[in-house]
Amino acid sequence: MFTFDFELLEQPLDAEAYATPSPWLPAFVVPNAQTSVVGRDATGGVYLACQRSDGQTRCLHIDTLGHAVPLGENLEQLLGLLVALPYWRELLLGCASGDLTEMRALAERLELEVCDDLPALPSARTDLLTFLELPEFSDPVARLHQLAVLDSELVSVMSPHGWQYASPITQVSVHAE
Repeated sequence: MFTFDFELLEQPLDAEAYATPSPWLPAFVVPNAQTSVVGRDATGGVYLACQRSDGQTRCLHIDTLGHAVPLGENLEQLLGLLVALPYWRELLLGCASGDLTEMRALAERLELEVCDDLPALPSARTDLLTFLELPEFSDPVARLHQLAVLDSELVSVMSPHGWQYASPITQVSVHAE
């Protein structure tokens, strides 16, 4: 009944399967990293686990619009953030400036809208966090801000055609409250 728009793949796919534009969308390559596609969403985007050559790990979402967004250091953090902010994509696209104050204001509006449409969402959120033993973030909007704005350069995602995937945040505003 509730979707946080994450479908875990039964078997993770090696990112090599996504290195060419056909038949997979989005097509991508992550230089200097081992990656595997661990999930997908309803819009054609994929979630991948990435380990850089220096040992740092990140889980990313890559969409068909050319965006790559880090969403956590591991799958548990990624899922915890998706459960806390099921509208995270709308939040980033709606606050392309990356201003944390604007992101918080939009998150409040989106939370009200989603809870109006799905009144049992807060209960489902609590059940998922407990059952899956996911981390809870005291300020999930600030966490998303840090990942999408400050950590977006930690992993480079390239198209096989030579262009680079980028965060939907276009103007970096690093002032945190």
